[in-house]
Amino acid sequence: MVNLQPDAVWNIDSIFQRSSGEVTNFPLEDLVVGHVWRKAMACNWKAFWENFNECLHCPNVHPELVELVPLYGRRIVDRRDVPGWQDHDDDPDTRYRGGLRADADTWSKDGSAQGHMFASITEADIARGQTYSVSLPSMFIAAYSDHVRIVRLIPLGPEETELVSEWLFLPETLAAEDYDIANVIDFAKTVMIQDLEACELNQRGLHATPFKQGVLMPEEYYLKDFQDWVRQSLEG
Repeated sequence: MVNLQPDAVWNIDSIFQRSSGEVTNFPLEDLVVGHVWRKAMACNWKAFWENFNECLHCPNVHPELVELVPLYGRRIVDRRDVPGWQDHDDDPDTRYRGGLRADADTWSKDGSAQGHMFASITEADIARGQTYSVSLPSMFIAAYSDHVRIVRLIPLGPEETELVSEWLFLPETLAAEDYDIANVIDFAKTVMIQDLEACELNQRGLHATPFKQGVLMPEEYYLKDFQDWVRQSLEG
């Protein structure tokens, strides 16, 4: 997003609806694009965001992701999403604490950052495992300990959307002979392809004759926020 007005004021909170402040420790201005992947999916762009905003589907759709982020195996996105979470407030088990599994550093096939973690991030950033910043309706940033992934959505029609994913790295990371970029890219592609297949399946289900409306579960509060945003945008 670019504002060419001479009196433009940068207000990041007006651009990102979720977690914009948590990416400030990541060296975004120093990163370069290491890989770009484009994929057309047979679904409306809203179907993608509804999938993105919940993890009830995670254990059945994302076995590799659940292994890396054990909390997702409980079908939740935050440790406070279930009653009694305080009973596990000091639990070191990542199924309850959140974050990546104990031996993992980043989103990759083996969980390793291969010794190339960002020097600017904090222990809290590392413990969180993944940091999302969402700018509806068109993009989100996913920041990890050694790279950043930016995903954009481009509607091609009422039932087709192009997804563009860009992986960003420090130049010295890309230049390092001991860094295997496929370790990162192949893992994220696996997760995204699984999501795309689920979105396409949901889109086909919308055409089923018995379908009238869905029901939101308590764990889908981010999904409700998204649907409220859509309604408010249409009213505007």
